[in-house]
Amino acid sequence: MRIEFPDGREAEFNPLKYIWIPIVLVIGALLFSSVHQINADEEGVLMRFGRRVKTVGPGLQFHLPYPIDQLIKVKTRRVDVQEFGYRSGTDGRMNESGYNNESSMLTGDLNIVLAGWDVQFSRENPEDFLFNVKDPISTLRDISQSVMREIMGDRASIPILTVGRAEIQERVRKLIQSQADQFEMGLRINEVNLIFVSPPAQVQAAFNDLNKAEQDAVRFFEEASREYQEKVPRAAGQAERIVLEAEGFLESRVNRSEGDAGRFLEMLRAYEEAPEVTRQRLYLETMETRLPEVGEVWIVDEELKGVLPLLNLNDGGLK
Repeated sequence: MRIEFPDGREAEFNPLKYIWIPIVLVIGALLFSSVHQINADEEGVLMRFGRRVKTVGPGLQFHLPYPIDQLIKVKTRRVDVQEFGYRSGTDGRMNESGYNNESSMLTGDLNIVLAGWDVQFSRENPEDFLFNVKDPISTLRDISQSVMREIMGDRASIPILTVGRAEIQERVRKLIQSQADQFEMGLRINEVNLIFVSPPAQVQAAFNDLNKAEQDAVRFFEEASREYQEKVPRAAGQAERIVLEAEGFLESRVNRSEGDAGRFLEMLRAYEEAPEVTRQRLYLETMETRLPEVGEVWIVDEELKGVLPLLNLNDGGLK
């Protein structure tokens, strides 16, 4: 083939000489489409003429070129988050405006609360995730909102706003997982977190008063419980000490009474054996015990019809 240029020059051009260029490009494209790198957090689903062949793990994977084989990568080892009722900004701030259609909830006592939550999930089965549901992420969002509204609608507003968050989170997580398993979406629901639950702005002040009253009630209960735990053991200890003292006093009185009774019986036996001797001995023992306690003694003599001088027994002579 000859080519004539505008200036009149002619040149010989042979197209077969450059036919290797498109051949190399085609072969390179085929080779490039036959090799894929699967990252550590991914798995790949190999398709051959649109039919699933197998699932491959991380690493360098070789297969037939496109369009015979196609490798679809799925992030199976990464946890993703879907947000409801708010969106997280790039600066880390939470934006709640414009999402009232997601956050407005009707409770079981016909009140309205505003709730923002997130659903943390991972793609557990890549084949189910890709082929069983047309748009699994959108379906997950629909399921999450439906379940949250169902749970909120079964409960009164006060427990939702105060003490019921943990129970609601776990219940919602289980129900979302149940429906995801029913649709075979290949998803694993890791956590459901209630980021905020608040009343509408129109009743915020009344709710704050109610919340303060409930906090005061909890504080009073804790103070009463603490005082109960302090005083009851102390009273129990005092009661136990009084009982022990009473038991000790009882035992001592019983022992003393038994000792007195034993001495009296011995004295009775001695009196029965020798009445006069025993009577005299008792008299002398009694006088020996009592006379030192006497300071002054007046002796009356009936025969003399008079009174003898005062005898001071302690001094050993007449006074």
